[in-house]
Amino acid sequence: MPAKLFDVNRLRKTYPLLRVKPIYNQITALAGIQAETAILNYIDSFSETYTFTSSYQEIPVISATPEDENVNVFITALDTLSVTIQSSAPFTGKVHLQIFRAEA
Repeated sequence: MPAKLFDVNRLRKTYPLLRVKPIYNQITALAGIQAETAILNYIDSFSETYTFTSSYQEIPVISATPEDENVNVFITALDTLSVTIQSSAPFTGKVHLQIFRAEA
């Protein structure tokens, strides 16, 4: 079965004022991407630490997002075993983590 071709301009949502000729290319799946998700529960605290369930050879890429709270969260410590997330103010709520590792 031949691979499906997509218009790369429309995939990136680039719509110029003047229409340009479509650029067709194949989209391949990203092999080797592994993700881990977690939810940190904050109970009137500034900082929480999450220990990874997977083992990482290199430092992973992490995204942290608070759930329905008006605070900023940021990473203060990161290594191959754990991550420490701090908030801009003490709060009670949840922070969602997404941890990604790309294997070559």
